[in-house]
Amino acid sequence: MTLNGVFAVVNKATAKVICDAGPIIHLDELESVHLLSDFREVLVGPHVRAEIAQFRPLALAKIDQFSSSPVVASSQDPVLLSLCKVFALDAGEVEALLLMKQFPANMLLTDDAAARVVAERMGFRVHGSIGILIRAIRRGQLKAHHVLELLDQVPDRSTLFIRRSLLDHIKESIRKEYGL
Repeated sequence: MTLNGVFAVVNKATAKVICDAGPIIHLDELESVHLLSDFREVLVGPHVRAEIAQFRPLALAKIDQFSSSPVVASSQDPVLLSLCKVFALDAGEVEALLLMKQFPANMLLTDDAAARVVAERMGFRVHGSIGILIRAIRRGQLKAHHVLELLDQVPDRSTLFIRRSLLDHIKESIRKEYGL
């Protein structure tokens, strides 16, 4: 995995994201949810908002500063819904994927592996919390050493599940790319 392909540098004026609850919760646990403010619009559906309210209620107030009003998915794509059922996705993940079907030019943020598989099968651009942290380096929001510090904190301060070996590989890639 190279970091060069994780995110293309995107102009804030055009980039929109549709969020599942995971990245908002995990970034908030790392006191980094503000990194989402770099996107022109953050679209969050009512099911996702309810999940965030249940597990990280203060994160809602933070994202409300830069997200749009809750967006309701109007798409009911049978292929997508079948994939969601096969992969046993929860209501928030299904909602986020249906919003992606409705607004396919956007990017999906999810940390759920099964939701990522479905999103990729549907041809959607998808990234997660780690991708947002790496993007923050490229966008000048955070220095590489700060992102490394945050990545060190993931196992203890965050509910994000990531294999230690993968996390170590990501950190080593950042060190190499930024000469640290």
